[in-house]
Amino acid sequence: MTTIATSVGLSIADDELRAHLPQPILPSRPELERLYWRAWEIGARQTRHGNAQNGFSKTYVDAAFGGNIFQWDTCFLSFFARYSHGLLPIEPALDNFYNKQEPDGYICREYRWENGAALWPKGSGDAINPPLFAWAEWSIYQHTANRERLERVLPHLVRYYDWLAANHRSYQGLYWISAMGCGMDNTPRYAAAWADISMQQALAARCIAAMAEKLGDSALVERFRNEHQTLSALINRYLWDEATGFYWDVDNAGMPMPVKTVAPFWAYLADVANPQQAQQLAAHLRDEKSFWRRHPWPTLAADNPLFEPKGGYWLGAVWAPTNYAIVDGLARYGMYDLAREATLRHLASMVQVMEQTGTIWENYRPDEDAQGIPARPDFVGWTGLGPIAMLIEQVIGVEVNAPERRVTWRVVEQGPHGLRNLRVADATIHLEIDAQGHISASADQPLTLVVQRDSKTEEIAVGA
Repeated sequence: MTTIATSVGLSIADDELRAHLPQPILPSRPELERLYWRAWEIGARQTRHGNAQNGFSKTYVDAAFGGNIFQWDTCFLSFFARYSHGLLPIEPALDNFYNKQEPDGYICREYRWENGAALWPKGSGDAINPPLFAWAEWSIYQHTANRERLERVLPHLVRYYDWLAANHRSYQGLYWISAMGCGMDNTPRYAAAWADISMQQALAARCIAAMAEKLGDSALVERFRNEHQTLSALINRYLWDEATGFYWDVDNAGMPMPVKTVAPFWAYLADVANPQQAQQLAAHLRDEKSFWRRHPWPTLAADNPLFEPKGGYWLGAVWAPTNYAIVDGLARYGMYDLAREATLRHLASMVQVMEQTGTIWENYRPDEDAQGIPARPDFVGWTGLGPIAMLIEQVIGVEVNAPERRVTWRVVEQGPHGLRNLRVADATIHLEIDAQGHISASADQPLTLVVQRDSKTEEIAVGA
């Protein structure tokens, strides 16, 4: 038995750690189980403690990038940390940013460890990050059903949305940012209106409307549904190119800036693409000359002259956050087969690299099983998205809806498999299917299990 030393000064043995977390059952894919637990082992070390000088939360999970806290890194952490049953304190990590929010709604993308000061000058494109707080909070709510937190954070999210709307609109009401600000630090993009931040703001509007509906605020629901509808229309009017089946950034004259990156695939999560556009975009994801590489999907298309097969950071490396956003968005559009196939290829490459190097990396090469150049080791960090969240959601096929006390299980994996010890608000559920295809499920509180298998749907009451 190995021992995991965490930054909290605790020693968590394997058995104790595993008892606290969801436990995948994948006897035909033991390598994915090994990758899953390795991700948790590394991630368990990323707990940090704020102090009086920086004003950060007493205990929070960190992005594994250094002492400073980073906005979009932290948002992405939520999508696997929400499975940790509180072992990785993600809510206090998000609170670090809300506590720094200025009266006008502004939140900087990065705050310094030494004194909690905003690192970047307000007003610059580098000062913000993709506006993903609302998406992150909505995802956490799906697991906790914590209405009290929803009520507390919603005003922060609305004020941040409004600050961006007042300060980062550009061509025809779309949004601008910088290469550094968009998170893809050295992406070769220069534009007046950027596809990704415009879509991410639409995603924020969609999530804020959903939160307001849960809280019974009909005026806010109407306002943000209208925001989403208006922004979606602008994106499709000015950024969509029917000839190429792609969304392009545009300049101040509305001319396309044809640099093919993963940025436009935020259209899935933002719910701005119609079914035909969604299929046209998917064709790019399946294109072996651009994105469908040995390890999908490089952040810069492989047919771009600036593409770096060794990674080059955002000039061709495969990154967990963008892969997760695409996969989650594809699932939203019902494209489960592509989402699952990409997930399996992503995880297979990660397994090969872990077996070669013993660890998990910040990014990976698209055309061989190797870490990107440059890339940091022991990066969990958002790279935990693949081994944990994507494995649970796309390989095992489980989706949690704690507010409705429902768990949906899309049974697509062959042979015995399942998931034990999954938390759904105050309940814990165990799911398993045997070699004959018989499902067993138990829970310590009443839940509804929705089983989708072979084009059939069955609802089962468990824990009653």
